[in-house]
Order: sequence, then structure tokens, then C-alpha cells
Amino acid sequence: MSFIANGLECTECGTIDPDVFYHREEGPPPCECGGMRIVSWAHGRFPGVQGDGYGTFVPVDMGILGKCETREQYDRAVSTIKERFPNHRVELETETRAEKSSRVDEIRHRSWQSKQSLNLNDKMAKEISDTKQRLRAEEPGHTITQKSAAQLVGALK
Repeated sequence: MSFIANGLECTECGTIDPDVFYHREEGPPPCECGGMRIVSWAHGRFPGVQGDGYGTFVPVDMGILGKCETREQYDRAVSTIKERFPNHRVELETETRAEKSSRVDEIRHRSWQSKQSLNLNDKMAKEISDTKQRLRAEEPGHTITQKSAAQLVGALK
């Protein structure tokens, strides 16, 4: 005798049981109301399989909690949020590809505006970082790890 697991739906009262384990030869057991039950493919799943199938979960960026690639990671992140903020709800807003690219462009533009407000351009920022590096290298006790071209080729005599 073999067993089978299906989601069953009652034909009379409409009750749906997502996981019913029964003998294949005997057929689905009757409902509590006494009605006949049929296999409901829309509501059944095998009890041994849990979680989402491959490719069914859309990755979600949870900010400081990281990117959730699976439903389990998402559930873990939501439970962490609920622990930290017990009287709040978690609401997700979808973001299209165009909205994300416009948001990134706005971030870049704000960065450019802040540099412009300080009267900095890319050349000046590079000069400032080079100057800071040179001053750091001139500090006492600092060893130079970068080799010069002459040291790489061999000491010229």
C-alpha cells in the first residue's frame, strides 16, 4: 500500500485541507461534514517541501540588514525588525528598474552638488588626496612600502 499527499477540497462545504496524507488505494478520506473530497491542485503541496521553489522569490534589499535572496532570509530579517520595533509593521514598497536608476542618479547628483558647494572638482580632490598621502608618508616612523622605478629596475650606477 502506498501513500499520497494532496490538497483536498470538499465538494459540499468547500473546506480546503492543504496537506492530507492517505492511502492511494482507498482514495481521499471523506470530509467532516460527510461530503466527498476531490484533489485541489491549486491548494496542495507536498508536506516534505517547505519554502519557495527556485526562482520564485524576488530578492529584497533590506537596507542595513542586507539583501535577502531567499524567503528564509527575508523571514529572519522581518523577525529581527519586529524584535527591535515591537509596535511597528513592516511594509514593502516595490521599486521598478527605472525608479532605482533615477534614485541612484539623484544620489550622484547630490554628491556632485555637495562637491560643487565646496568648490571642488575631480582634479582638486585628487590633489588633496595626493597631498594627504605625501604628508602621511613624511611622518616620522612611517616606512615607505612603495618602490621607485629605479628600485624596480635596479640601482643605476
